[in-house]
Amino acid sequence: MNRMQEGRPAPRMLGVLAVGGLLAVPLAAQEPAAEPPPLPPEGTPLVFVNTQVILPIAPGADSAQQAFQLVQNEFDQELQDRAAEIDSLLTAYRQQESLLDPAGRERKQQEILAKQQEAQARQQELNLEYDRRRTELLAPILERVTAVIDELRAERRYSIVLDITEAGVVAADAALDITSAVLERLGVAPDGSASATGR
Repeated sequence: MNRMQEGRPAPRMLGVLAVGGLLAVPLAAQEPAAEPPPLPPEGTPLVFVNTQVILPIAPGADSAQQAFQLVQNEFDQELQDRAAEIDSLLTAYRQQESLLDPAGRERKQQEILAKQQEAQARQQELNLEYDRRRTELLAPILERVTAVIDELRAERRYSIVLDITEAGVVAADAALDITSAVLERLGVAPDGSASATGR
């Protein structure tokens, strides 16, 4: 369940948790809450959850998303500043190129190349730091979700709980899905709002 990452194009880094905004609907317009689907029978050997549904709305996801955004903004700004510096050097070089002797041109080209290599190395460092901070911020959320899943597994005597997003399952019987029960235990309704029944 620790695969919450997607490919990251350079230099823009993508946040991990995609937390959707909730629509404010007047109470009178809200429909009664639907009954959660029944849990698979006790002792079912194999059940599944969909962490792609759970993690973005799990408790703590909003603050983690905000922290990711701050990190991303900070790193993006640094990379943009470096790119602007390289562009400025290139522009200056093009303007002066015809006035420089071969040795001067070589020096300027090497200076630009060194800045480009420095920027690429820094981008790799930032990517590693971003991954480290993401892991750090996600750890308590993943820990709580995993604990709830294991609690349900033990109580209901399920042998195996698969994460359907991790396992690459092509088709599964919806009657084996315990995602709603996990959300209920976390105190979150499937729409992301607080649930009165959560513990």
